[in-house]
Amino acid sequence: CHLDGSLSSEAGGDTRLVHPITTMAGGSGLNTCTHLCSLMMAATTTTTPSSKSSTYSGGGEGGVSLYTAVNESDPYGTLVCNHAKQHGFDLHNCHPDASNKSTGHCAVLVANGERSFLTHLGVMETFEAKDIDTSQLLSRASSSRQLYVHVAGYYNIPGFWNGQLKTTLQTIRTAMDHQQGGGDGKKKKKLVTSLLCQYDATEAWDGQLMNLLPLVDYLFCNEVEVQKIAQATKSRQAQQSEQQQQGETMITDGQEDYDESYWTDMATFFCQQSPSTCVIVTLGPKGALALHGGQIMTRQEAPTSVENPLDPTGAGDAFISGFLYGLGLDDHDNGDGDTSTTTITDNTSSSNGGLPIKESVSQALRYGCVVGTSCISKMGASNPAPRGEIEELMKKYAS
Repeated sequence: CHLDGSLSSEAGGDTRLVHPITTMAGGSGLNTCTHLCSLMMAATTTTTPSSKSSTYSGGGEGGVSLYTAVNESDPYGTLVCNHAKQHGFDLHNCHPDASNKSTGHCAVLVANGERSFLTHLGVMETFEAKDIDTSQLLSRASSSRQLYVHVAGYYNIPGFWNGQLKTTLQTIRTAMDHQQGGGDGKKKKKLVTSLLCQYDATEAWDGQLMNLLPLVDYLFCNEVEVQKIAQATKSRQAQQSEQQQQGETMITDGQEDYDESYWTDMATFFCQQSPSTCVIVTLGPKGALALHGGQIMTRQEAPTSVENPLDPTGAGDAFISGFLYGLGLDDHDNGDGDTSTTTITDNTSSSNGGLPIKESVSQALRYGCVVGTSCISKMGASNPAPRGEIEELMKKYAS
């Protein structure tokens, strides 16, 4: 719903819509899969700025899969399933017997360049991490040396909270540690895990996310979400210890001037929680930055300024697809015929086998900012840009 101005706050009031209401396939995981597939498909015939290209054949081994929960017989579920087929990724319905619940859906309100959501979780309310068939997930990557697992929308999936997702990720990591990649029987497979927290409608900002972070290589948040997570965590820790410990980092409430010292404090806080996790913070028109090791690892401005974005919905999901694509460019085409498999759990795959490399993260941030920027110039969150548009935006970093 695109509003003409702000939403009326007066009871019984009315607000005009600029465009007709449109129903589109969406959801964080689906959006990321759609943009990522578009990038990978285009790379089969186009040389990227890093002179790398990749072979992509849609879903299956070396492809992209979405593990989610839908009611396949209702209109929303049908829309989602058809969208996945159209855009070339596999959709695995982890809750096929949920015919008594609706597929999750939301109303998106867009006004003055911002968006808000009215969400009905539906079947997602009973989707649990244990519903994911990890043996099937791992078998899909049996001939690949890389498995990227991205978890989309953590705070919208109660069945992933409080250690449930942690158990699943531990199972995947243990299995990958014991599998050997390629034909030499020596090199272990590479697992990369990432997670998008998404806004917590309960305002608790917990779900034991901090306990999960050691199993997450890349945590994605926007500047509002990262602050709320830090504030809520510090508050709980202070209550548990009954007093603030000396030397702990404090995150100021209501911070508006996000200067370098603010982000350094934020980096220190997350490093105290999980030293191995790289926190990626999206900053809207200001680009994005990466926090790791208690410091700002790198930051990236947006490729161009968009004064009047047509639709900001899904820009963060699009950013993640670009980031994962840029991060895995060397893995997509490493010269020995290997492929990488990406799995996304909705509302997908990476434990990096080593510390984040600044050059790789910088490249990933550039791709993320480019794909995110392209997204806001189009209607709908799952409407990928043509390859030519992505290349033109990437060229702006070279000029």
